[in-house]
Amino acid sequence: MGYLKARTAKEELYESDYLKKIKQKETKFSKIQYGFCYLFFEMVVLLKFVFDMITVKEIYHGFLLILPFSMEKAQTKKVKRCMKKVQKIMSKYQIQELVIAEELKEKLGLETVNAIDKKIHILDGRGLIPYCIKEILEYMIQKQNGKMQLEDVYLCMKQDKPFYRESIAYLAQYFRSINIITPAISNFQKLADKLEEAQDGGMLVVSNNKKKSLKKAKWIVNFDFSQKELKKYTIYRRAILLSVPEEEYEQTGFDGIQIRKMGIDTCEEIKDFWKKHYLLPECSMESLYESLVNRKAGFQSVKRQMQKDDVKIIRLYGKKGPIEDKVYVNFV
Repeated sequence: MGYLKARTAKEELYESDYLKKIKQKETKFSKIQYGFCYLFFEMVVLLKFVFDMITVKEIYHGFLLILPFSMEKAQTKKVKRCMKKVQKIMSKYQIQELVIAEELKEKLGLETVNAIDKKIHILDGRGLIPYCIKEILEYMIQKQNGKMQLEDVYLCMKQDKPFYRESIAYLAQYFRSINIITPAISNFQKLADKLEEAQDGGMLVVSNNKKKSLKKAKWIVNFDFSQKELKKYTIYRRAILLSVPEEEYEQTGFDGIQIRKMGIDTCEEIKDFWKKHYLLPECSMESLYESLVNRKAGFQSVKRQMQKDDVKIIRLYGKKGPIEDKVYVNFV
């Protein structure tokens, strides 16, 4: 795991807390010692800036990569030179996932970010969406002064994955009905029968009628349908569509809401950790928290961790940016 940002404070580039320790002594000798050491560290900062040297620090379970300049001094040519060195460092430390500071991401541009390394996954918080479906729907329903237990949710999924099955079982506890829209009807029907026998939640319906299944669906969660596949279905024109894959639904006559990403808040302990390393507010809280999620731990384990960390949805984003509260009210 890697975290990439521009310099926020000169102290970040010192790579030592020695200067702080000297300052705490408050003796005549320590003051003289502090002056000489301060000049030395400032020279280090200057050399790193001149020779485009990347500072690497190990934090938690990853590496923090700090560019030798602030965003105010981030000249395009210098940024590109540093990025070549960043790529070598990521290869050296076998970094496969990367969180990039938002301002730096804008400076680099989409093409440069995508070209960092095709093997590197740039985290943007969207990886949290599969674990926050219930919370996202709950956030919107509360904005409409509604109740989850009175709502019907429609899940579009073509693959029969253990993660999908866990999601269905979890969501079934909170909503009136879960409607699974899938070409794999027999597989999911067995799951639906099993859950209903256990009386674990609301009613489960499995179907795949392209003209009728989504015609009256208000709440739709797309797990793995492509845009082309989704277009084969008649979708309620004012539906609220949450898409797990990064797919946009474009269809003539569709006037609903498409949820593209979410904003979250979490406990002070986690925020203080990121602030300590100057990663907040430089990086989005969503991408930083995603870097903590261990997907191999399983759905229930991640949900428990998120509950412990007090993860909350504080805003949702559509195609044009943050969605205002009055928009949700208009879709009651």
